[in-house]
Amino acid sequence: MGWLTDAFRFWWGLLYWNVRKSLFRLRPRSRCPCQNPSDSGRALETGCDAANLWHDPARFRRVCPLLVDTPDGLRCSVDARDVRPFWLRAASYTAGAAVALYVTGVLGLFVGLRVVGYPLSPLTLAWPPRWGELRLARSAFFAAKAQRALDAHEVNEAILSLDIAFRNNPRNYDAGLRLAQLSSVGQPDFADQIFAILMRDHPDRRTATAEAWFRFLVVHGFLARAGELAAARVLEEPAQRPAWLHGLFSVTQHTGNDQPLRDLVAKHAAGLAPIDLALVNSELMVRQGEGLRLLPGLTQELPAGAGTYGAFYQVSRLTRLGRPEEALAMLNRYAAARRLPEADDFLLRLDVLAVLGHPEVLRTRLGQGVVNAREVELVCVHLVRHPDAGALAALAACVDRSHLPAEPATYAACTALLCAAGAGGDFDPMHAAAMRLKEISGARMVRLDAVEAFFRRRPDNAGINTILPMLPALSLEMVYALYDRFDEPPPAAAVTVRPR
Repeated sequence: MGWLTDAFRFWWGLLYWNVRKSLFRLRPRSRCPCQNPSDSGRALETGCDAANLWHDPARFRRVCPLLVDTPDGLRCSVDARDVRPFWLRAASYTAGAAVALYVTGVLGLFVGLRVVGYPLSPLTLAWPPRWGELRLARSAFFAAKAQRALDAHEVNEAILSLDIAFRNNPRNYDAGLRLAQLSSVGQPDFADQIFAILMRDHPDRRTATAEAWFRFLVVHGFLARAGELAAARVLEEPAQRPAWLHGLFSVTQHTGNDQPLRDLVAKHAAGLAPIDLALVNSELMVRQGEGLRLLPGLTQELPAGAGTYGAFYQVSRLTRLGRPEEALAMLNRYAAARRLPEADDFLLRLDVLAVLGHPEVLRTRLGQGVVNAREVELVCVHLVRHPDAGALAALAACVDRSHLPAEPATYAACTALLCAAGAGGDFDPMHAAAMRLKEISGARMVRLDAVEAFFRRRPDNAGINTILPMLPALSLEMVYALYDRFDEPPPAAAVTVRPR
């Protein structure tokens, strides 16, 4: 207690006695504030009243070094008129104490934050110019916390953590993208804002952002906005123009609004390659019911420089216009020249054979061998557009026989199988696919129950977009197929030409 009380007296004395001594120096005729008035006032003969109240008077030397030890005890080493303050000593003690407290506080805070999990260094806490990094560390901490929540299937907690991470560091693109994707199911307006921020603040990542944003808009039924985004990307992203054209054609077909296509032709023709401009014009003619006028061009093989999407468009539109024989012939020529990706060739061939009335080809293929996850997805896309109970049963048996591993590709394939079975009204394989999905994910997944309920007893006026956000593993091609099946295009955009 004596040491503690002297410590309080020390810090109070640094201010009090230096102020008193400073006033004494300003008024020399006044009485010395600290020397014993009953003593002589001469050096080494005069005691110190200020030190007498301390538990250990010698400790007063830290406040006033004029106090010295003599045979007669502690005495002041100067005459009364020479007593002076020691502000530099007071400032040194104060600065040293402040530095010590600061360092102790920084180290304590550093240890506490590192124990919690913040990825930072002591210098980040100690050096004020680096305090801005604290927000970055907080962002990284909550991003890691969100990942742990996702691993534990705690989606709501993950969204909250990602929200904090992104607010603390808007440059954390991965956190923002994950936040937009996770919140899209329950908070689509909020997710839409995040996508817009990412597009604005991360110009170097616009390709990935636009793809994710486009998918979000399509699965939530915001097809008009999806069309606007696709039209903009057609102009701004030449390398991915075929994919954006395909998306633009798909969504505008269901909105009944061809204006984005017309704007491309009327206002931005100079920014399009000749083949792209020809595809847009052809699509407009098909939608106006003048598709038969395109037959001479659709049945003429395109040069290799026209790219793969031109070939895909030719075959698909010939099939749609009721010309499956010409479509198959064109497809065979492109296949011989290896002008189409295998997946496109496979899907187009299934559609042509279905229109020709040869579903047994697919059934035979499924009944004789095994399939991989990608083939399951493509067959399911075909079965949504061309329902076939026999082929669906053969596919379900083939999937069981193939023993697909529990991995993301298989999850996507089983999701597609669930939709194909639900669209075909075959609920046993649909339920089996749902159970397989729950087995792969390791969670009950209540959303799948809602998806099953949608297909079993589709509510009146309920669009397919009511369940698409619950199925994030679906490919865009399957999403387009489900729109084709469940959301009929507006009459003005429909093509009425029938197969010969």
